[in-house]
Amino acid sequence: MDEAEAKDLFSAYGIRVTPGAVAATVEEALDIAGDVGFPVAMKGSSRQILHKSDAGLVLVDIRGEVGLKNAWDLLQERGDGRLDGILVEKMIPAGREFVIGMSRDEQFGPVVMFGVGGVLTEAIKDVVFGVAPLDAREAARMLDAIRAKELLGPFRGAPAVDRDALARVITTVGRMALENPEIREVDINPILLDSGTPVAVDALVALGPPADALPPRLPVSLENLRYIFDPKSVALVGASNDPTKWGGLILASIISGGYGGKIFPVNPKGGEIFGLPAYSSIDDVPEAPELVLIALPANLVPDVVDHCGKKGAKAVVVISAGFGEASEEGALMAQEAARIASEHGLVMVGPNSLGAMCSWNKFYGTGAAVLQPMVGPASFLSQSGSMGMQLMQACETHQAGIGNYVGVGNEALVDAADLIEYFRTDPRTGVVLAYVEGLIDGRRFLETCRNTSAAKPVVLLHGGASEFGRKAAASHTGAMAASQRVFEAAMRQSGLMCTNDPDEFLDLAYCLSYLPLPRGTRIAIVTFGGGWGVLSADEVYRNGLQLAELAPNVIDELNALLPPFWSHANPIDLVGMFTAKGEPEGAVHAVTPSDGVDAVVVLGVLGIVSQPLKTMEVVERLHKEYGIDVSSIDPPDVDEYRQREEDFIRKVAEHMEDYEKPIINVSFTPLEKRVFDVGRKYSTVVLPSPLRAVRVLAHMARYREYLDSLA
Repeated sequence: MDEAEAKDLFSAYGIRVTPGAVAATVEEALDIAGDVGFPVAMKGSSRQILHKSDAGLVLVDIRGEVGLKNAWDLLQERGDGRLDGILVEKMIPAGREFVIGMSRDEQFGPVVMFGVGGVLTEAIKDVVFGVAPLDAREAARMLDAIRAKELLGPFRGAPAVDRDALARVITTVGRMALENPEIREVDINPILLDSGTPVAVDALVALGPPADALPPRLPVSLENLRYIFDPKSVALVGASNDPTKWGGLILASIISGGYGGKIFPVNPKGGEIFGLPAYSSIDDVPEAPELVLIALPANLVPDVVDHCGKKGAKAVVVISAGFGEASEEGALMAQEAARIASEHGLVMVGPNSLGAMCSWNKFYGTGAAVLQPMVGPASFLSQSGSMGMQLMQACETHQAGIGNYVGVGNEALVDAADLIEYFRTDPRTGVVLAYVEGLIDGRRFLETCRNTSAAKPVVLLHGGASEFGRKAAASHTGAMAASQRVFEAAMRQSGLMCTNDPDEFLDLAYCLSYLPLPRGTRIAIVTFGGGWGVLSADEVYRNGLQLAELAPNVIDELNALLPPFWSHANPIDLVGMFTAKGEPEGAVHAVTPSDGVDAVVVLGVLGIVSQPLKTMEVVERLHKEYGIDVSSIDPPDVDEYRQREEDFIRKVAEHMEDYEKPIINVSFTPLEKRVFDVGRKYSTVVLPSPLRAVRVLAHMARYREYLDSLA
């Protein structure tokens, strides 16, 4: 479209544009200028030239007949015969410039952009994205997401922007794209303000053939997904007596984990495997197993899936690799296995899956390593087996529970969206965790996540964000990865917490599993020493949180507890006091109930037991290595320190239950254990870094804000 046609389209959708028209002659241009009033802007109109400013085809502040005729001649000269006419428009005074655009993402479809406009838009890059359709609430959140959001308020004597009108332009551009699939791109740059009301001054609409629709999905019996995690009987095709092989390790893990259901090893040689009778084929198993795990060469899988369906199984997990991630032939084999499974009403996870587990049922059907985490409220899906294995092992080490885990692999039939939907309805799942590299159907994934995050937290660890990562992801899972900015925008729009840091992913998993959400953004920091408090305060600022103001009664309580030289402000510096008076315990007790505090970070109190131990080691060395008499030294009572730590951990959990506010501890020295269950509603969580504690609280506060916006 040329600009005049684009603006006619905008006007039809209710977007305000500058009044004007296209002139074929200078006389027509003078008539148009007379109608709209000088000064005017004049632009060369051409379907051949998309970016008129770059070609010098935009002239502004044209005044009077002589000025218009001179501008006409100059534009004709610069157009060099390529102009279809010259657009003459009323001049809108220069000022704050914004941009609203639309492009089509391969995974998510129409994506609307909003940000700071003008000729420097691409250099400044202060823009945000949202996936259409966008409602008024989502559009309003986009306005507040740009760095220069102060421009939306009163600015240098000019009135505030009509935010509702600007949000309507954003939602309308999204609706326009959905209703007109031939529109490939929209660029309204700049949008200027007329007494605070947004006006489209320039317009670009690019047309093209509509994108190809995704092929229809094979039918999936989602009600059978429960058999992945809660099977009463399981068969392992490819079972082995050798625990160094996948078929042996998976079987060993199932047996050693205490699984109480029936187990049917399947191996062509028959005999006995790990003390259990083995069957030469799935057909020979004495009853239909609810779940079948397949660990065989890829070329054998479609036929085995067919026999599982005929046997009456409910679900299969294909551990085998060598499919879509390896070759086109492998991708076709995966499609064939999926087609067969679908025809039988089987749910099929994989291929190239690490397996599945449910700690609630003591079912640990994973390969590569023995993974048997304790029971917990988090359910975890991963597109990467190695990443899933690493994160699960970390949870075991940190003594944090995982309720369900599944490696989705290449998603030939069941995909990540299906499993997130299952976890949404699973009453034992309190938090949904996902490692995702690429998506098959981004819009369906987005809608599923939107529905789920309204009910329970969803945390995504995103791989394949860079060009290098996307190439690696394509060869890894066979899926297409979206651009990082669009992906993050889509996830934020759906209320998800998204990170590309595995440590932050685990921090979020622990805190969302075992702590209450903060009601707001006001953070109190209780620190054993000043330096950590300073760093934490900086991180509070960087993450858009606030340092809570201490109420007078809190100050009074702290004055009675701490030496006169304490900080008398937030962060609350304990100045290293850890006496029998109970300074750390008293400080936390003082700030947590305060109406002006939404969350508490405690730095350096836990882990302090290591210091008296080190002191005793040094005293012993002084005596043994240097012959110094240490008999007069009264060694610290380590047991007393340990008891105080245990009491403090218990008291933190009690405070969280009493006041429904999160309290995150950061240990003085590294602790392997991260979650301390003391039998209360919440557990005490300990993180290794003050900055990580603040970042987690920022995620949690934004999620709370998202939930509040839904209400």
